[in-house]
Parts: sequence; structure tokens; C-alpha cells
Amino acid sequence: MFLTTNPLLAQNAEPHPWLADAPGEFVRLIDRGNVSIVVDDERIRKAGKTALTIFQFSVDYDFKYRQQLLGFDSKTNTWQAKMIAWMDQPKLKLEHKICIQSTFNPSLPWESRLLRHEFDHVAISSDPRILKIMKRMLQQRQQWTATFEQVNRPTEKDFRKCILERITTQVRTIEMLVQSQYDYLDQESAQGVTNIVDRKEFFTRLYTMEGVDRCKIELGDSTRDYVKQLLSSEANQKEIDGHYLFLVQAK
Repeated sequence: MFLTTNPLLAQNAEPHPWLADAPGEFVRLIDRGNVSIVVDDERIRKAGKTALTIFQFSVDYDFKYRQQLLGFDSKTNTWQAKMIAWMDQPKLKLEHKICIQSTFNPSLPWESRLLRHEFDHVAISSDPRILKIMKRMLQQRQQWTATFEQVNRPTEKDFRKCILERITTQVRTIEMLVQSQYDYLDQESAQGVTNIVDRKEFFTRLYTMEGVDRCKIELGDSTRDYVKQLLSSEANQKEIDGHYLFLVQAK
């Protein structure tokens, strides 16, 4: 099965010519984040920004489940069922679309503050920790009591729809976490106009428990415990440092 949650993000038919001239330090992010650049004055106008980065997580997956009907409530015409579901090796894909204005045409685009700021956004959503958090969340065996508002006995189609809705909610939870970090970046940099003091510390703490709690996103106890582990190993720390290597340099 394949799940996407952002219908606004569709890949460009024609790659923007700037992409072919991207310096080496940007190429890794372009490849990792499947980045496209498009001119979209209307979307930027509606967002009230000078540029805009849109991201989307897609999940290719299959799941297994068991269910046990608990009974029917004739007063509310609802069935309840105990659900247990788990996912087999979800494959995650990430895409980005950077929207720019038609009037934005600097002679050296890759040195422009605006484009570099948008790639700060790309780096945040392609942070290796967020992909690990999402995969961990999706792979956990989950158990819950589901309610089906219908008179007829729930069928396999109803059970699978219920599970799909739960998976969609999980993916959107991660997207809300990333969007909150996007907003935090804009807040701290005045939409990219000012430099962030100690950029390395800024990016490193985004997906620590401090950073997650600031976003007020509920991840659940098991996922929170996993987040606490992400900075506990030297290998994880090296991966994070490598991801943000060129971004931590002053602009």
C-alpha cells in the first residue's frame, strides 16, 4: 500500500535550471530530499511569504492485524472492536518543493540568503532523526479499541479502513512536528532575514526532547523514549553533525 498526505505537492515536469548548477554542499540535500524548485507567485502570496518550502512524506507499506469484536450498542448504533495492528518494513520517501516568486532572479542564486534559508527548511525535514522517529512509530505493534458508527457488523474493509486512518494520523503527527520546527526557524531567523546565533546548537536540539516538547506534539511514551536515545550514541551524533555540516557555517 502507498500513503501520501499532501496533495499540494506534485513534482515539476521540468526541473528548474538552477538545480543543475547547485554547489556540492547543496547536492546532497537536493538528492536526499528530492527537491524541486518552482515559480508559484499565487501560492507564495496566499502564504504571505517571500518564498515557501513544502514537504511531503510518503509511506510504502503493508500491515497485518487481528481484531476482536466487543459488541454492539443499539442505543448509539455503534460497534466496538479490539484492534491489534503492526506494519512490515515501511519504506519512507520524502519530497520537497521550494516555491519562489517570478521576480526572484539573483545573478548568484546559490549565494542568496533567501534560497539558503529555504534549504535550512529542507535540512530540518530531511534530518535523519525525523525519518527514524517516523519509522519507529509506524513499526510499533499497536493496540486500541476502535468504534464503528454503523448498524451492520464491521467487515474486513471496515477494519482496514480504520487502520489506514490511524496510520495517516501518525504520519500527520510527524508532519506537524516538522512544520512546527519550520515555524520555529522562521521565528528565530525573522523569516531568514537575520542570522541565528550558534547554528550548530540550534539544529542539533530540534529533535531532542527539549525540541519536541517545545512543539507540543504528542508522540506517545514509547516514541518519546526512542527520541531520548537518538543523541545517546556517538554514531547518531556523527550522522546529525554530518547532515548539518555546511549549514552550521555562518552565512
